Amino acid sequence: MLPSELLVARIKGGVICPGYLSPDGADGALAARLISIYSKSLGKKKAEISGAAKKIESEGNDFRVVRGLCALLDRLSVFEVRSPVDPQALRESLFARGAPVLDEVGRREVLGDAAARFRIKPDEILRYIWADLPDERVLASFSAPSPDELIASYNLSLTQTLLFRATFLEVSAKGNLRPIFGGVKRLGLMYSIRAADGNSASISIEGPASMLKLTERYGTSLAKLLPKVLESEEWEIHAQISRGSFGKKRLLDFRLSSSDGIPFPEVPRQDEGYDSSVEESFARRFRALETRWVLLREPGLISTPAGILIPDFAFELGGRRIYLEIVGFWTPEYLEKKISKLNSLPPGIEFIIAVNRSLASADRFRRSGKNIVEFDDEVPLRPILGILEEVERSASKDSEKKLRGLKIEPKSDVVDLAEIAARLGVPCDALVGAIAESPPKGYSLAGEYLISERTVSELHRTLSTERSLGAIEERFRAFGIKNAIPVLTKLGYYVRWTGLSPGSAEVQKK
Repeated sequence: MLPSELLVARIKGGVICPGYLSPDGADGALAARLISIYSKSLGKKKAEISGAAKKIESEGNDFRVVRGLCALLDRLSVFEVRSPVDPQALRESLFARGAPVLDEVGRREVLGDAAARFRIKPDEILRYIWADLPDERVLASFSAPSPDELIASYNLSLTQTLLFRATFLEVSAKGNLRPIFGGVKRLGLMYSIRAADGNSASISIEGPASMLKLTERYGTSLAKLLPKVLESEEWEIHAQISRGSFGKKRLLDFRLSSSDGIPFPEVPRQDEGYDSSVEESFARRFRALETRWVLLREPGLISTPAGILIPDFAFELGGRRIYLEIVGFWTPEYLEKKISKLNSLPPGIEFIIAVNRSLASADRFRRSGKNIVEFDDEVPLRPILGILEEVERSASKDSEKKLRGLKIEPKSDVVDLAEIAARLGVPCDALVGAIAESPPKGYSLAGEYLISERTVSELHRTLSTERSLGAIEERFRAFGIKNAIPVLTKLGYYVRWTGLSPGSAEVQKK
């Protein structure tokens, strides 16, 4: 974003339009001139560069545009303190005497003492005393963009600056939905999804100007979402912008779409990490336990009669999925919407709800009848593990019923039991346990595979001539065996590791 005082926009009939730049004509020429100033200023002070930019302002260019472009160029620059001594320590030494210097003799004495202490010349003191101030720092490196890239970045920053004053934002997008919804969740934005159909969706987001607290943080989060929207195949933005001071506020309409042809940068997709420390802490601690459950982040959308939910996490095991929603501090209206969605979940959707017990609406969640886990600073693991263990026990009983009397008739020499378990909707280890007592005639059970006696003989022949684990894994894959080590154990072999690479490991007879 840009500083709010650098926002360039025109207002007409209750509609606000940012002053977007075009890479052609005067805008492109202005961008090229400013880039040239920075490119030719290596080794110069920031004040000199700012002075050169102000000359361009004096030529009739909008100072807000010039300074906005320079703000973006500053982010591509590295300014360094060029001083053999610490400027702050030098200032402290000079001003430590307290009493003012009243004549030239006293001045020379103070400068001489400081010069001797810092081992520099007296006439160098005035050069270094303020060297750490922003305007005195020297341009050490500059990653020059093209004029087109600078203008595209400016247009993005201008839009983000405008949206910082939004009371609400509506986004319609086609394609790229997962990063958008994932961004909404990670950035902690308050949202409601109005429609979602296949590859398209419309989402309403409360703007920072609607909040009494966290305005700067929330506005920054909203700004971070915009590049994800712009990556979509087609997109449209509608926002209401609050302008003016307290007592004289005015709401203005802002609309923008991919069909407008405004040049924006191509932003590479990247994982921004967890926005919430509560979510990050939970994921890190849960994964450290190495349970049988797989923790999924951004597991997808759940449609309910009250709207669409984007759960924080999901736990998955043997085809069973349990969602986790972490409820933190938000507005009462937003929490009411969340409760309505959770209370209208379709049958068969299993949820764990972690609720901050400080919430005024915590009692509403407790009465929902869902699996509720309360927390203060971090989501506790023990009650969640207890819920998951109970689900496992229930799943085990269900699996026993499904597998009772099951007979497998192999149609190939190698049968992947994990694939069969997935089709049956049972944990693979439950299927393996059911088969272990009486595997099909002519087959041996090895790990998660049923292997014919003929193939077992071929595998033994392979092992009689090959010792490299890497080579053996490749040969086993030709038979359809993706995980060789449990099969090797069944055949009476073990792996001797001499390094981290399978190529350096040897397979030996027990």
